[in-house]
Amino acid sequence: MALLGQTTMLEVVSALVLLFTAFYFIFKPIVFKDNWQAATLSIIGKDLLLSLDFLSKLYNASFSEETLKDFLSRTSIANESLIISIYPEKTIKESIIVAANCTQEKIKRFSEWYGLLVFNRRFINIFFVPSNLTNIPEYTDLLLICDYINLTNYKSNILSYLSKGKGIIEISDLNSIDDTTKEIFGIDIAASSQPSGDINITIPSSVYSDNYYPYKFFYNVPLVVNATSLNTTSGNFIGNFTFRNYVVPFEIDYSSKKVYFRLTSTISVKERESFNISSYNFTLSYILTNSSFAISFRKVYNFTNFRGSNNIILTDGNQQRIFLYESSSNNPPVAVLNTSKVAWIADFDRYNNATHDQKLALLSLILTVSGKSSYYLEPYSAYKLSYLGVEDYDMYEVYKVTLRITYPS
Repeated sequence: MALLGQTTMLEVVSALVLLFTAFYFIFKPIVFKDNWQAATLSIIGKDLLLSLDFLSKLYNASFSEETLKDFLSRTSIANESLIISIYPEKTIKESIIVAANCTQEKIKRFSEWYGLLVFNRRFINIFFVPSNLTNIPEYTDLLLICDYINLTNYKSNILSYLSKGKGIIEISDLNSIDDTTKEIFGIDIAASSQPSGDINITIPSSVYSDNYYPYKFFYNVPLVVNATSLNTTSGNFIGNFTFRNYVVPFEIDYSSKKVYFRLTSTISVKERESFNISSYNFTLSYILTNSSFAISFRKVYNFTNFRGSNNIILTDGNQQRIFLYESSSNNPPVAVLNTSKVAWIADFDRYNNATHDQKLALLSLILTVSGKSSYYLEPYSAYKLSYLGVEDYDMYEVYKVTLRITYPS
């Protein structure tokens, strides 16, 4: 009987332990973990992005810290202790650095042509730095090769540069061609022939065609045209606008905010106004304060011939790689892409007489192969929000911004 009593007590104790354990799990206190700080930052960040977009200030605030600061100073969070920054992605970079394997004279000319660009009401700087093919600066966005060079001994360097997401453009006439150049640019030389017809721009078949972006840039990105001297009588800046075989004198009158193009009869044009010269259409996109204006070429446009004596052919027959081609029996290419990172164009400036339309053709290739801006991580922890925006003042541009917001640590 004593043994039976001991067994019963053990069962009771075990039952009580199980009962209390069950009660604990059934009635266990529920703990909610909140992060009010993150929630607050998220709400503030979303409100800021939506307000900027609604007021059509998101695009400029994404590229200008001063614009963002000015906007924030007018909001209810002006006195809040917050660190806020916005970074653009998937769009043309604010600064493009070109490694130029060219003479100092040509680098100087490129810097004069493209020292400052403006489109969609923002400014872009293009810098040209001297380079060779043995040591290509890694901080650059693209490599520009002037004149034909046998690339056999530089193949590994160039392929390594391309593998890092960089671009390459060669401006040259081709009288001979090596296997590395054939491989990288996807072109070869055919029989020699004399240039004959005008040069046309290939219409891309889709947005995925290699020639889509240079086509888009040529017809949308304004080219800055600089005055060359001052008319001491009128006080206006003067110069020449050149395209095809036309040399059109112009005068920038800042008092009337007009540009006068001196033809047989004078054409006066205001900013954002379209006009026609010799059946070709243009838009005066901007009158700039540094004795220059920016002009956009409109469809349909073609060039006078500027290719060399040799015909160029494609190694793969993909016509959608052609940006420019000559109108003749076999339509030889004058500018070719090989993916969106590699381009070749005939030496249009072989006689140091490049016209503005030819400069715009090269600029379109530079913008294509230089790549787009990408977001980079700053050395502080912050709440991040992404947002898609659209701008179409000069060119339809879809871009992404990342807003970072945090309290001081």
